[in-house]
Amino acid sequence: MNKLLDILNKSVEYLKKRHIKDARLKVESIFSEVLKMPRIMLYANFEKELSQFEINKIKEKLTDALKRNKDISSSIEVKDDDSLKSLLVKSIDFLKKNHVNEAKLKAEIIFSSVLEIERMMLFTKYNEKIFKEKKDKLRKFISKVGKENFPIQYLLNEQEFYGRKFYVDKGVLIPRQDTEVLVQKAIEILKKNGKENKNSKKILDIGCGSGIIGITIALEIENSYVLGVDISEKALETSEKNKKMLNSKNIKFIKSDLFENVEFNSFDMIVSNPPYISLGEMGIMSDDTLHEPSEALFAENDGLYFYLEISSRAKDYLAENGFLLFEIGFRQGYKVKEIMEKFGFRNIEIIEDLNGNNRVIIGQKNS
Repeated sequence: MNKLLDILNKSVEYLKKRHIKDARLKVESIFSEVLKMPRIMLYANFEKELSQFEINKIKEKLTDALKRNKDISSSIEVKDDDSLKSLLVKSIDFLKKNHVNEAKLKAEIIFSSVLEIERMMLFTKYNEKIFKEKKDKLRKFISKVGKENFPIQYLLNEQEFYGRKFYVDKGVLIPRQDTEVLVQKAIEILKKNGKENKNSKKILDIGCGSGIIGITIALEIENSYVLGVDISEKALETSEKNKKMLNSKNIKFIKSDLFENVEFNSFDMIVSNPPYISLGEMGIMSDDTLHEPSEALFAENDGLYFYLEISSRAKDYLAENGFLLFEIGFRQGYKVKEIMEKFGFRNIEIIEDLNGNNRVIIGQKNS
C-alpha cells in the first residue's frame, strides 16, 4: 500500500537517521511540492494512494536534499534574533504573555502581511534574515496588538469577507464572519426570486459601514442595483474606497440618517446590520472592541432601537412582497420578531449561525 501518511513517516525517519535537522518540515515541504497540496492538508489526505511517479519524484527530491545539504539551514549564517523563525516564535510568546487570543494566528497574519509571504508558506522562509526596516515594523505591530489589544484588521487595513479582501480602518466596524450568514441568506432569497422574476433587483443597505454587505450582494447578484446609506462620513469614505477596489459598479452610497434621504420606495429587499448591543453591556465588551466606533456597536432600548425605527418605516420603502433582513444579537431573536410582527411583516424566520446562535431574522411585507 502506498498511502501518503505511511510514505511521509518513512521519509521523515530516513532523514532523521542521516541527522538532518527539521526532518519532518523538510519532508512535508517536498510532499507539498510534489503533490501540489498545501502542507497543512497533507494529514487531512493521509489515506491518499500515491502513484509510482509521485513516489519516484519524492525519492528524487529526498536524495537531492541529502546531496545539497547536510542541513540547509547550516549554510545560512544569520543571527538567531534576525531569522524569521526566531522573530515569529518570540512574537507569539509575547502575545501569549499579554493574554491575546489566537496569538499564533495573529502573529502569522502580521508576518504574512509585512513580509508579503502567504501565511501558509512562512515556514519555507524560516531561516531567512529579516532586515531592520521590516523587523522594526513587525515589532511595532506586535507590540501594539500585545499591549493595547489593538485589532490587527486596523493595523493592516484589511479584513476578508465572503472570499474578498476589504479595506477597513478605525472609522468603521470590523466585518465579522457572523455577518456572512446575513449576506448568504440575502443572496439566496434574491437568486430564488430572480428565477421567478427576471426584473432587476433593488436592494437598500441601511448602515452600510465599510460597504461589505451591499458590495458583496452587488457583486454576487447580476442585474441588481444597491443603495447603501450611512450617517457617518468616515464610513461612506471607506465604502467608496471598497467600491473602487472591488470594481463594483452597480452600487451607490449616500449620506442618510436611516431613510431620511432615500427617495426610491420600491425596494425588493432592505438589509441591515444595525448597532444592537445594549448600552448596559459596555462594561463587559472585549478589549479589542473598544477600538471600534461605539456608534456602530451600541443602541438604546436594550439594543432594540434601530430594529424599531427601521421596521416601523420599512414597509413604506418596500415593493409588494419585499423582504426585510436584519442581523441580530443572539438573545434578540424573539424580541425582534415581535417588533416585525407589530409592524405587519409575515413569514418571519429566525436563522442560526454556525454556533447555533440566533443571528439573522427575515420578514416579508404583506401584499
